[in-house]
Amino acid sequence: MAAVGALMAKGHKATWQEGADARKSDYIFMEAQRYKASDQNDAYYALMKAAYELASEETSLGFDLGFYEFVLSGNDQKMAERGYRMMESHFAADPADYYGSLLFGDASDRMGNREKSLEVWRKLYELFPEKTDAAIRLADALESRTLDSAKQREAIDILNRVSNAEGLSLALTSRKASAYMNLGDTMAVKAEILRFIEETPESPESRVFAGDVYMAIGQPDSALTLYTDASRVDPASGLAYYKLAEYYKSVGDSVSYDREVFNALSLPDVDLDTKLNILTEYVRTLYDDPLQQPRINDLFATLIDLYPHEPDVHNLYSSYLVAIDEPEAAAQQQEYVIDANPSDPNVWKRTIALYFSAGNYEKAFETAKRAIEAFPQDVNLYITAGEAAVLIKKYDDAQAMYDAASKSDRLDILQRSQLLTSQGDLQSKLGSLDRAIELYDSALTVNPLNAMTMNNYAYFLACDNRDLEKAESLSKRSLEISPDNTSSLDTYAWIQFKFRNYAIAKEYIDRTIELTDGDLSAELLDHAGDIYFMNELKDEAVDFWKRALEIEPDNKDIAYKVTHKSLKSK
Repeated sequence: MAAVGALMAKGHKATWQEGADARKSDYIFMEAQRYKASDQNDAYYALMKAAYELASEETSLGFDLGFYEFVLSGNDQKMAERGYRMMESHFAADPADYYGSLLFGDASDRMGNREKSLEVWRKLYELFPEKTDAAIRLADALESRTLDSAKQREAIDILNRVSNAEGLSLALTSRKASAYMNLGDTMAVKAEILRFIEETPESPESRVFAGDVYMAIGQPDSALTLYTDASRVDPASGLAYYKLAEYYKSVGDSVSYDREVFNALSLPDVDLDTKLNILTEYVRTLYDDPLQQPRINDLFATLIDLYPHEPDVHNLYSSYLVAIDEPEAAAQQQEYVIDANPSDPNVWKRTIALYFSAGNYEKAFETAKRAIEAFPQDVNLYITAGEAAVLIKKYDDAQAMYDAASKSDRLDILQRSQLLTSQGDLQSKLGSLDRAIELYDSALTVNPLNAMTMNNYAYFLACDNRDLEKAESLSKRSLEISPDNTSSLDTYAWIQFKFRNYAIAKEYIDRTIELTDGDLSAELLDHAGDIYFMNELKDEAVDFWKRALEIEPDNKDIAYKVTHKSLKSK
């Protein structure tokens, strides 16, 4: 056993108490391993501490406990240091514990103790010269942490021994090339990478790596030759086309850049993941330039023709369309994702949210109803469907959705408050004003911090010209919780308008317009027009009303204001 064996190994004649503690430590240690195997980590840690207290001279036991503390330490520097010191004690006592020493060397790197990690790797290399891990770690430590030419050459010698024993590889060649670069020996760098190319005549990766090195040493023409040769060696190499595209982008040749991207996306033998990576980089570079959008759309069209049923393609296209503010087109791409993976509720919810963003509440409602068929227990879907139904004035449908949601036994506090608020909004639309107030009050009783409820309640009171003091109080509280919410700012501006505090109303409506992301609604523009008019800014007011009328051409109240360039007389 671990502790008993340690006493015997040291030639120590144990006292009865020492032997008893050692046996007890061994038993606790074995129990700890049992808990570890069943992922009961808290119990494992407690038992390991108990075992170590009984046999603190056993460094292997201390190592196990120290490593566990080091890994779990997070931002606890004292805990990390304590664990590290226990690991260090074991390394000092038994450096031939190969895997333990590897872990201690890695821990030394994490602690920023470079001299100690170098000591560990050198000792392991001395003890186990046949172990590749130890050799490469020592070479990396010598190459990357000092520009001492002797250490760089020592790293190269070690890597040469490894490659002579195991053969050339991209990892070894790149390490040797880096060491030669540190020495400033570009001729040796070239010789190393050309040797690797000769040894791997069918590898596009070796040529791409060589091209990267030539780019790094300022020889782009040679790099282009190597990238082109990589695509010749393997016409299906996505990496080669990606590097060609990157090269042309770096030299400002947009025509050739486009050509290589199109080539990569069009080749059936290039795997889909590579194509998506290439297209993602292309989109990231050019998406915010409106002149490039036709090119990007053409690329997506090419990829969709090749992979019409791949959800990742449609997801990427959807993300791009969101980025250029085309939410309805993005939602349509999500519909393909739903077809491919109808069992993911998040895809449905993302699609519904995009239809909401696009203002297509009919499609949002239809999609929500389909989602409910797939996930009948998801309360949020009923609430969302009801809200969409309200916006398209399908009030009976909205009521049915809210009634179904209210019967669920899965409503948490936030959901119940949201549902009551939505029901209050519906009753206000139906003209059941007292019932709306009752529902809003219930929503705030359930969740007194629901800023949306406060805002909707306040706006309802202001529009009905009842209890403006309460409306102002509610609106202020909603702004305290969410000070930059544009709906809350608009509500507060409108309440101040009702109080005839026109200058304050203008301050808040201006802030609303400033923060509104996307197109302004007809309602907001109408409010702005009224507020500006009462601030004696009539030309600006009429402009706001005209913009509102463009959005809602059948709105008779707004049409009157535009025609008469005045508020309607009471």
